[in-house]
Amino acid sequence: MKLILLLILALVIASGLAYQVHLEPGYALLTYGHVSIETSLAVLLFVTLIIFIGFYFSLRALLTLKRSPKSISRWNQKRKTTRSQKEINKGLINSAEGNWQRSEKLLVKHAEQSDTPLLNYLSAAHAAQSQGAYNRRDEYLFKAGKTLPDQIHAIQLTRAKLQLAAGQFEQALATLQQLRTATPSHPIVLTLLMKTHLQLNEWEALYHLLPSIKNNRKIASQEWLPVEEKVLTQLFSNNLESGQLTLSMIWKALDKKQKLNPRYLIAYTSQLIRTGDNATAEELLIKGLNAQANPDLLARYMQLTIPAEKKQQQLEKWLRKHGASSEFFNALAQLCIEQEHWSKAKSYLDDSISLQPSSLAYLLLGQVQEQLGDPNNEASAHYKTGLELSINANKLNLAPSTSQSS
Repeated sequence: MKLILLLILALVIASGLAYQVHLEPGYALLTYGHVSIETSLAVLLFVTLIIFIGFYFSLRALLTLKRSPKSISRWNQKRKTTRSQKEINKGLINSAEGNWQRSEKLLVKHAEQSDTPLLNYLSAAHAAQSQGAYNRRDEYLFKAGKTLPDQIHAIQLTRAKLQLAAGQFEQALATLQQLRTATPSHPIVLTLLMKTHLQLNEWEALYHLLPSIKNNRKIASQEWLPVEEKVLTQLFSNNLESGQLTLSMIWKALDKKQKLNPRYLIAYTSQLIRTGDNATAEELLIKGLNAQANPDLLARYMQLTIPAEKKQQQLEKWLRKHGASSEFFNALAQLCIEQEHWSKAKSYLDDSISLQPSSLAYLLLGQVQEQLGDPNNEASAHYKTGLELSINANKLNLAPSTSQSS
């Protein structure tokens, strides 16, 4: 539309000029030495215009000819880029489909012509690792770093992920430690470092790493809470007194809620009992059982080497505080048997069985019945009932594994 308007405008102007020339053609005289040329002004203007147009197009032709090698080069580069992009897409599709060998070949072949060479080399590294070719994987990562040195953090992060996936935990640890030195608060680096230490069972290293992870708002608590529980349980289960990190130091660093966690309490007090520190173990277990009626904590308390009468008094307090419980009744019955208080033991066992029949309660009741006299052979009946309950419980425990194996 614009071209048509310009043509119309040119025709109007040309018509106007032609009409003006027709009315008054003018006169022009050109002399040079002994040569002179006479013509009308219109002819002179027309010849001048033709010469100008000829000169313009000649100049354009020369400039186009001069720029032609660059134009051809740009065209060729564009053609190569378009072709390489198609091949890269094919390589990524092959990677998604698991055709690792074909994917690796296409991605590496066209990496230099790619607009995204980092994607090529990283994807090729993944394809090489999937074939177990760790040397080629490292070679592609090296080329990626050489091509794009400003992206070294992303490249090293990919290296660590691939090493972890390949089970190369020591190498992954070295890579991640370098990354943490450069970016101490990077959430992905911290998370991967946590997973690496976990695979290597490096509990003390994890203990020192956890504060940085817990203080990082970009890392969800669901990721580190199970790890923290495992780390603390493992540390409390090991003897650390000879190192820089001691069990007492770990325990003092826990908050109030953690100090009431049965898993931590049981693991820590087990170590205290093993080293002969029954007093501290007793104090901690009493605090734990004051807060909760936990059967595992009760079982650990029963292992303390303190007088049975003292234990009985403490258990009776918990019974009044927490209410009736078969575990407390059984424990009290065991303490009464230890002190040869047979009638009281029988009373506790009867209460336990009325709440929840168990093999332990019936076996203890059989022992008590023998001591009280057993004219009606009731002890044998109690032993039999206890044995049957134990067998039935074992059958229930074996049922899931049996169904899975079948």
